[in-house]
Amino acid sequence: MFSCVLKYLYRFKVMLLLIFAIVATSNFCYAADPIEKLIHDRLSADKKALDLSGMNIGIRGAKVLAGLSLLSNVETLLLQGNKIKYEGIKALAKSPHAKNLKHLDLWGNMIGDMGLKVICESNYIQRLDVLKLWKNEIGDDSLELMVKSSNFKQLKTLMLNDNMVTPIGASHLANPDVFPRLKTLNLFRNDIGDEGAFAFSRSKPFINLRFFYIGENNLTDNGAVALINSNSFPSLEVLDMVKNHLGEKTVIASFKTRKNKKIQIIIR
Repeated sequence: MFSCVLKYLYRFKVMLLLIFAIVATSNFCYAADPIEKLIHDRLSADKKALDLSGMNIGIRGAKVLAGLSLLSNVETLLLQGNKIKYEGIKALAKSPHAKNLKHLDLWGNMIGDMGLKVICESNYIQRLDVLKLWKNEIGDDSLELMVKSSNFKQLKTLMLNDNMVTPIGASHLANPDVFPRLKTLNLFRNDIGDEGAFAFSRSKPFINLRFFYIGENNLTDNGAVALINSNSFPSLEVLDMVKNHLGEKTVIASFKTRKNKKIQIIIR
């Protein structure tokens, strides 16, 4: 009888040791890589959204994320202000786990033209409907690559605020065949000027475009009036041209357009 009790106690002790070993191993893995623990902690309950905004994971964190299988379920990935740079976005763009991404926010990550290039060439990031690229040191070269890429056919929102887009880049973007579903285009605080505005005003129709933000782009009345009178935006609801060099001609043109179309034109 006593020997049976000892036997059960021994088995119970062994089971406890195994449980402690498993827990300790798990904790050791997380302790050894705090970035991986952070990623797990920031994952939504349904595992479809991962918010790492402001977590400063850097290049190494992006590489860790790119190698995790949990990324395969993620549709919304928020990486604002993480300084992942070119090397980080390259790792994500080359990861098979990134195949289901639909919403990618890269605000303030300094990926540059080379970073956008790897997104354009990615075999996996091909289903985006939202791409936010604010403050990423993006210029005209990578926008030319966007035109040649087939990865943006689903895109509905493109945010390029605070970059280095000139009239050349604007002429690349003024192509509805590249973005057939685009509803929102934000180019605030770039430098497309009147020539860039002319490129958009003369483009084939952006059938689905609803919101066009083009403030602080060194436009004059000439470029602004061309956009206001253009037939390239049949569904446009908001044309925001604040902080440009606009005068009486723009005011008159916007007044006439408001009488004939249901469109909000913002010039102040």
